[in-house]
Amino acid sequence: MAEYEGVDALLAAITDEPLPEEVQDDAAFMAEHGSALADVALLKEQLTLIGDALADSTETGEPVARTARKPRRPRGARKPRNRRPSAGPRKRFRRPDALAVALGTFAVAVVASMVVGMSWLIAHSGVGGGDDTASSARADSDNKDAGSADRTGGAESSLSAPGYIACSRLIAEGTVAEVEPVPGVAQDRITLDVARYYKPDKGKDQVTFVMNEDVDPRLRKGDHVLVGIPRNAASPDIWSTREKDIARERAWILKALPQSRGLACE
Repeated sequence: MAEYEGVDALLAAITDEPLPEEVQDDAAFMAEHGSALADVALLKEQLTLIGDALADSTETGEPVARTARKPRRPRGARKPRNRRPSAGPRKRFRRPDALAVALGTFAVAVVASMVVGMSWLIAHSGVGGGDDTASSARADSDNKDAGSADRTGGAESSLSAPGYIACSRLIAEGTVAEVEPVPGVAQDRITLDVARYYKPDKGKDQVTFVMNEDVDPRLRKGDHVLVGIPRNAASPDIWSTREKDIARERAWILKALPQSRGLACE
């Protein structure tokens, strides 16, 4: 796990602490910090699902019905001759409370998720992401506002192209190497073989991020794609898969890159 003058990438992602300005110029550190942000966001979402399920089980819990006792025979009353004498009182067994069983099960699930999740965070590194936002971005010829013909949400239109790049932690182009469903949530974990970095200038051969399953277009293995992920975000807010869209995105990105280097993201 990367550490830059006392600043740990994983710890900074977990505590959500702001990064010093000098650290943000370190491409390797920012790539690892981005991966940690994605993994932390994914873990939080899974724990939230478990917590919601636990709350639902508490609200719908019903007490276990008890069997009413038979009325006792008054003292002195004779037993009918045609009945056999009782063999004695039967032992009463109480079924475990259904709510208690549910609470125990979810408690074990929460602990297991935390252990597995933290182990997974420590073991994995690379640029990552989490929430879905947009499918593609296109630039205006004057101010290069982020937008797209096949976008479903995404980059704020008030940002100019240089401003968008300045406020992005990753802009890269490559081929989707793997798409894995994330257990427990309707998301895909995308592994991208990077062919070209735009921001930062260089990085690892592969980056990872997560996207919702219902985005359009949904990335698939083998797709050629250009993605942009904002600073402190877990997933892309722009991605393009059609070649003509990729060419258009590439053009405004290359044109805006020199201006973006002198801008501060606010």
